[in-house]
Amino acid sequence: MKKVMSYLIGYRIGGQMLGQMLPGVQAEDLAGGELGRGLVEGLAGTPDAAMLMQADACQRRFLTMLQTRADERGKANLELGKKYMEENARKEGVTTTNSGLQYEVITPGGSERYDAARHGDAPTAEVRYKGTLVDGTVFDQSRDTVKFNIRQVIPGFTEALTLMPVGAKWRVTIPAHLAYGANGPGKIGPNSTLVFEMELVGLEK
Repeated sequence: MKKVMSYLIGYRIGGQMLGQMLPGVQAEDLAGGELGRGLVEGLAGTPDAAMLMQADACQRRFLTMLQTRADERGKANLELGKKYMEENARKEGVTTTNSGLQYEVITPGGSERYDAARHGDAPTAEVRYKGTLVDGTVFDQSRDTVKFNIRQVIPGFTEALTLMPVGAKWRVTIPAHLAYGANGPGKIGPNSTLVFEMELVGLEK
């Protein structure tokens, strides 16, 4: 049991927490044995004094490395997204808004759409969606409909929800500045252009 639980705890920390604590960190950046030892000694409150003496300098170098990596990845993602959106804009049926958002109507929907006087400034939207990167990598997908305040999501998602009729299904391409910008979490990464297939099921005040 001890062996299995130790592995599970380490696996979950690596898969779920570490990327949020240190965005951009990769498995090869770490020494597994020392990672495990640090975890156990941290729980026990018995730190290695020699290691801690080197901590400040090593942390600075490590964080600088991660920032350099993020900057390079962000620059590459911006170029990739720009090229993708330029090609997408030339496709028949794709509309580009003043903000740079692009959408393609898959299912038209009905006559009802967002109206501030009727729905209020921040209504609840009921939505089905699938989010991918421009290379097709799925980073999020609703299993069923989900409800959320339309002002509490990324700007591009909010804009799409205020434009599309209830019952409509659109393919929406969101440039980085209307998505997460340089702070793209997890699989998304910095300055990523996002593609959503989204269906607006309903709006509630």
